[in-house]
Amino acid sequence: MGLNFKRGSQVKRIIRKLYSIYLHLRVKKFATIPGVEQNTKLLKPYFDDYIERVSVANMAASLELAAVLLSLLQSRKYKKLVDLGSGFSSFVFRLYAKSNPGVEVISVDDDALWLEKTRDYLKKNNVSDSDLLTLDQFLAKNLSGFDCILHDMNFVEVRINYVSTLLTKLSDNGILILDDMHKPDYRIDVLKKLEHEPFNIYDVREQTLDSFGRYSMIVTKK
Repeated sequence: MGLNFKRGSQVKRIIRKLYSIYLHLRVKKFATIPGVEQNTKLLKPYFDDYIERVSVANMAASLELAAVLLSLLQSRKYKKLVDLGSGFSSFVFRLYAKSNPGVEVISVDDDALWLEKTRDYLKKNNVSDSDLLTLDQFLAKNLSGFDCILHDMNFVEVRINYVSTLLTKLSDNGILILDDMHKPDYRIDVLKKLEHEPFNIYDVREQTLDSFGRYSMIVTKK
């Protein structure tokens, strides 16, 4: 009985591994993003201040992701932006908007108290603190047509529940950025959701890998 159970477990692990390999066949490598090195230097003082005064490094969006995010916004001239999981990423979006008239930014969180901490940080750094919404408020507005969505809200076990909804809110040329893709179960769950959907999936590990092993993927419409 014990031997059969062990063999059954081994078979399940092998099947899961093969399925994972199959799902990853769709993942492409993202093109080189210009400006990342310069933006890393630009954002580092703000990031250091943020993790000293507001959050901690392993909870905040990484400096690597922040630099990639700002570089993408600058190179692609995105106009309608939303970050789910307010914090340092909210600052990055609004720093970009400050220099680019006509850019709309919404920051969303499922924790109203944390949203107010974000508001305080934005005010102290002289960027806009408008359009900070709770998750319920954001979903109730039924907004769409976003050029860039960063989804980094709550723990991944909660986060996965909103991936499909956010994909419907992208503009035709929009991108959805998913962080914490180093977590195998979350990554597999995302790839399973997209298995038969008309989206491109890109690995941005090389550009976004941080000291905690975190990295991002980008999803776009085909």
